[in-house]
Amino acid sequence: MITSLENKTVKELYKLHQKKYRTDHFLLLNEELILKALEADKLERLIYTGEKPFDFDNVLEVSQEVLDKIAKKEGLSYIGVGKRIKEKKDYGKRVILLDHLQDPLNIGRIMESCLLFGYDSLIISRGSADIYNEKCLENSKGGIYSLNISHGDLIEEIDNLKKEGFMVYATGLKDNTKELHELDKSEKMAFVLGNEGSGVSEEVMNKADYIVKIDMCNIDSLNVAMAASICMYEFSR
Repeated sequence: MITSLENKTVKELYKLHQKKYRTDHFLLLNEELILKALEADKLERLIYTGEKPFDFDNVLEVSQEVLDKIAKKEGLSYIGVGKRIKEKKDYGKRVILLDHLQDPLNIGRIMESCLLFGYDSLIISRGSADIYNEKCLENSKGGIYSLNISHGDLIEEIDNLKKEGFMVYATGLKDNTKELHELDKSEKMAFVLGNEGSGVSEEVMNKADYIVKIDMCNIDSLNVAMAASICMYEFSR
């Protein structure tokens, strides 16, 4: 059992709180995520104090003080180290594209909504927030292991989606904007949502088949995760 806060392994695990060290692995800090990782064969290591919570080969027993240090939280009895997912380009029928979102919490909540409303794929532009950030993982409800997730150039991705028969809708405000309720449901639909401050970029918006907005009263803007949920609910599979 490791009891020293100065242990080399403890220091290496603690570094996983920083994006630059998450090249191959990342921390899993709640039970739901750990069990999802185990089910998906993506659990690299189990770190625990006290009684081992379940049977697993690659384990590390530590003191409560050491576990609190690694997790940067108090009172947990076990945490995990996850393996990075293999990115997939299997679009399915319903796709969400994210254009330079910077808040990992929003990406995590969008993953959760994808699960809730039956969306298949999440395509994230390069330069967006890290999907292995703890806030994203905690709010994804295991979506990172259930969705087809990939990173790429959204201009290229939209071209590919159109070749596959998708109608692509970007959220925003322009002269030709349609309200969400005016759209007809089609077999293959993809929605682009933009940066928390600047929205969908002009270049990406110009590639979409339609620009859409959500009809609202009293306020003129929505959090991007909330907007994504409304679009997904309206056009769930």
